[in-house]
Amino acid sequence: MTSRPVRTLFCPECGKETSELHDNRCKECFLSTLTLITCPSVLKIRVCPVCGAHFTAGKWVRETNPRDVLSQEITGSILLHPNANHEELNISEEELDQSRFLVHVTVNAVVSGINATATVDVEIRVKKETCDTCSRIAGGYYAGIVQLRAKNRIIREKEVDRCIEIADHLFNKLTEKGDHFAFVSKVEELKEGVDLYIGSATSCKQVCRAIIRELGGSYTTSPSLVGRKDGEDLYRITCAMRLPEFIRGDIIATQDTVIEVAHQDKQIHGTDLIDGHKVSVGAGTNTPAVKIGSRNDATITVLVSIEGDTVQILDPETYKTILLKKPVFLSEEAGNEVDVVKTNKGVFLLPKMLNSRYYE
Repeated sequence: MTSRPVRTLFCPECGKETSELHDNRCKECFLSTLTLITCPSVLKIRVCPVCGAHFTAGKWVRETNPRDVLSQEITGSILLHPNANHEELNISEEELDQSRFLVHVTVNAVVSGINATATVDVEIRVKKETCDTCSRIAGGYYAGIVQLRAKNRIIREKEVDRCIEIADHLFNKLTEKGDHFAFVSKVEELKEGVDLYIGSATSCKQVCRAIIRELGGSYTTSPSLVGRKDGEDLYRITCAMRLPEFIRGDIIATQDTVIEVAHQDKQIHGTDLIDGHKVSVGAGTNTPAVKIGSRNDATITVLVSIEGDTVQILDPETYKTILLKKPVFLSEEAGNEVDVVKTNKGVFLLPKMLNSRYYE
């Protein structure tokens, strides 16, 4: 059997013999006119000098890695040949000065069955421009206030610090999700507490809920009319955040019980210091509770003896023996040292704690 002769073709452009035509031309003529990649020679990028956000697709986007910003902008500005397949894009950059970069873009692709390569250079010009969020923060913009207070007491400095940490953590997550109004523009310290000026009303409520989940308490909201824009009323919101009256380590008296507080939400939770059991009692007006001491007031004394369900200890001030009901948490033996707190309701044994101090 004889093989068929190879058909000879001629390129209509250059007249050269070829065994295969591509778009009715030889390979060399096809590649000589092929535009594999189209890209602007100069690309301008607006970058916020404060937070590093860059402006793209009509909005400010925060990107932690400057190289990723360059890559995203270059990739978004490139147009490949419509018939290109299996494309591979390589990008490298060199810094010309603080505001200019030269980016080298190399593309490998397959067009009409031919492997093609193209390289272009793009100059990136970075323009420093403050983003909307940083402008609002610098201008003291706010849409709501969170008033940090404590019920029937002065809020502690450590509590304020923790509330601000909770707010910062929440706002970082909200910002990552695209909420550019999740920020604190001002922290105002007052005699009765601290006010946080926040960029959006929604963020105010979310901060209060996040604080309550960890520290307990409650909040109320009240709107106030501040003006009109485009025919619509503009309101600001005030969230009155109240931390619980009692904190961990407080010793309180309620009805016929003395409790060391673990935490407080809608109820007061802790340890009954008379019998040692865990208890929860209502925190409303029908169950008045009074602070009579704190674990920070604790002193050390000697456990003299244990007899059945009673114990004897030394009064830490008079050194006279005191008879108490044996609490269920007591694990020490006679002769050991124990922690006690002396109040106007008497002396009470305290359960062991790895760290007996709660607040400085």
